Amino acid sequence: MSDSGLVALIIPGFFVGFALLWSAIVFATARISGWASLARSYPGTQPASGQSWHFTSATFGRLSSYRNVLTVMTTPSGLFLRPILPFRIGHEPLLIPWNAIAEADRTNLFFTQALRLEIRDPRIAGTRRVTFYGKGLVEALEAQIRG
Repeated sequence: MSDSGLVALIIPGFFVGFALLWSAIVFATARISGWASLARSYPGTQPASGQSWHFTSATFGRLSSYRNVLTVMTTPSGLFLRPILPFRIGHEPLLIPWNAIAEADRTNLFFTQALRLEIRDPRIAGTRRVTFYGKGLVEALEAQIRG
């Protein structure tokens, strides 16, 4: 096989391999973080109205960080979450009802504020820890939860 023929196979093979690896990692993250379990308990569709934050950060548990990849919306019915397009594999949208939030604790982390939520997950008969970052989002979440 000539060098040009080999290059013609390697380049498309790289892109296919990269896409498969990316998909596997993002899919596994949804399972490890607890997102998939919450999505089965609290499936979401695009809510009609609410205040939105784009490119928001959150952590699910201790291992999964969604840094600057989430769209978060506060609606009268609950908290809507959806990752941006490249991170949606295995991540169905969430609409967590306000009454599913068992606990909310505000903390300050260096230069930003954070709100740690304990969300009831009926599939594990316990809670999932989700922490959101950013002053505006934290204040809006607190107003919805406490108000």
